[in-house]
Amino acid sequence: MLTVEKAHLLLTREDGLSESPSHHRVALAAAALADHRSAGIVTLEDVPVDRARVLVTAAGTTGDPVLDSSLAQVDALAGRPLVSTVAAGKPDLRKAVVAHLTETGCLTERKAFLATRHVPRGTERTELLAHLTAVVLDEAEPSDEDVLLLGVLQHLNLARRLLPGAHERYDRREMVRRIEALTREDLLVQAVRRAVGGTCGTVTAAAAGSVA
Repeated sequence: MLTVEKAHLLLTREDGLSESPSHHRVALAAAALADHRSAGIVTLEDVPVDRARVLVTAAGTTGDPVLDSSLAQVDALAGRPLVSTVAAGKPDLRKAVVAHLTETGCLTERKAFLATRHVPRGTERTELLAHLTAVVLDEAEPSDEDVLLLGVLQHLNLARRLLPGAHERYDRREMVRRIEALTREDLLVQAVRRAVGGTCGTVTAAAAGSVA
C-alpha cells in the first residue's frame, strides 16, 4: 500500500468524513511526494525546508496506477518550492486513492443524504494506528514512512487522539517531544508543519517546549 493511501486511511473517520478537513490535502500531498520520491520520479533539494524545491528527475511511468495518474501534475511541479507545493495540496491524488482503496476493499461506498461517502472497511486503519502507536512507544523500529505519517498526525493535532495507547503512557508534552524527536529531521514533515503553520503548527511548537 502506498504511503498516500495509508495517509488517507488514517485521516478518514468511521463515518467517511475527514479527521482534518482543512489539511487533508496537505497530508496527502506530502505522502504523494514521498511515494514519487521512492519511485524515483522526484527528489527534494537537500537544503533547509524554506529553500527546498521539488526536482523531477525521471520520466516515464512507475507501474503503479495511482502514482501514474498524477504524472502530469508532478511534471508541472518541477522547480517549485516544496512548502508551497505541499500547502497547495499538490500533487492531488485523492480521487485516485479513494478509487483504488475502494477497488481493493479497504474502503466501501456508503450513500448519504446528497452525498456518497467512502468509509474504512476491514482492519487496515486499526492496524496502521496500532503500528504507529508501537513506534511511539519504542516497541517497533520506525521506517521512513512511519516517520512521515507520525509527523503528519502530530502537526495536524491528531496524534494524541488517534494513538490512545501512546497517550496513556505519555502526557501531552512528553508525547509531543517523543514524536518530535522521531520526525523533526524529515523534510516532508517540516513542509507539512510550515504548510499548516499558524494553526495546528503553533500548538505543536508550543507543546514541544525545549525540543530543538
